[in-house]
Amino acid sequence: MSLLVLGLVAGLAAVERKGFLQAMLSRPIALGPIAGLAAGDLPAGLSVAVPLELIWLGAVNLGAALPVHDALGTVAIAGGTALAAHVLRAGGLSGPALEPAVAAAAVLVCAPLALLGRRAERLVERWNERLYARAEHDLALGDADAAARVNLYGVALPFVISFLLAPAGAALAASLIPFFLGRFPAALPPLAFGFVTLTAFACASGAKAMRAAHAWVIYFLGLGVGLCVFAAAVMAGGRS
Repeated sequence: MSLLVLGLVAGLAAVERKGFLQAMLSRPIALGPIAGLAAGDLPAGLSVAVPLELIWLGAVNLGAALPVHDALGTVAIAGGTALAAHVLRAGGLSGPALEPAVAAAAVLVCAPLALLGRRAERLVERWNERLYARAEHDLALGDADAAARVNLYGVALPFVISFLLAPAGAALAASLIPFFLGRFPAALPPLAFGFVTLTAFACASGAKAMRAAHAWVIYFLGLGVGLCVFAAAVMAGGRS
């Protein structure tokens, strides 16, 4: 059921991203918690939403620009993080390093879907060119209802692509990550450290997208703060 809901969230986000409403609900900062909630773990979705928003801050649909499919990648990563963490907790793994480690692994597994989604969007645009010609033909014949239906066809294809790919990516993450970490639990701290590094990189990426002149300073500041928070969390977990 969680995968079905994730598919619906991804499909609606793909439509909202370019074809309808465009209220920024498909941005990672908003979509991550929604996807986490759909997968049964709101905090997991929120934890990946912030770095993904910063990394893909410049991924905006403007004119002919075709950025990575941030909405597809976000739903897959957030859903994969939530589902994989649930499986690992059910298997007895816990601790402060669990969720950031799973999130880092989910990014590795699911982030390529954002690139695959961009390729799929190129095909969708070509398809939409044909639909546009068909709609013009219908209007020339005076059939406005047929032209309106053609517009719905153009919206349906992005929905279907994300509906299929996002839960597939989340399901893959929910299978691979518990399989790996269940056999190599010692990989939890390095992966958790990787998530801290990813967050620091996200700070620099966001600063670069905003044309910040000192992005490298923000990078190392974010890295330092992230390492301190991570070390404090590990020490607190060890004392408990």
